[in-house]
Amino acid sequence: MKIRLLRVTLALVWLAMLAARPLRAESCKDEEAMLDDAKKSVVEIVDTVRKESLEDFQNKYHQKNALSKLSFLLLMVDQAVSCYQKASQDAAAPKDQVEAYKAKQEAYAKLKAKLQAERDALKSTEDPKNAKELVAKLDVST
Repeated sequence: MKIRLLRVTLALVWLAMLAARPLRAESCKDEEAMLDDAKKSVVEIVDTVRKESLEDFQNKYHQKNALSKLSFLLLMVDQAVSCYQKASQDAAAPKDQVEAYKAKQEAYAKLKAKLQAERDALKSTEDPKNAKELVAKLDVST
């Protein structure tokens, strides 16, 4: 009886592990959806800054707003990089899928480096005119 219970338990654990494999890729899709929302948020502030005057930019604290949204986007990009890195290490995944995960990981890693440089430049800028120009030039495309 105990052996039978042990076998059933092991079988359930094994099935649970098999079912969890597609969840890794599904999780990356969730990360990517959150990343897309964060990108839209940054694009919205960039569009707003392009249309407004320097005085409005200063009065509405859009430099800080853009910095916050850019920092959040960086967090989402970092999570996507991490997720695709883990997914690409899945030994059970087909080769073409692993290559696609690695390509996405590399693309997001490049985006992360670019966004970090832009965020650091914006963060260090004290002149509102230069800050407005930096925000207006932000590019969040992959």
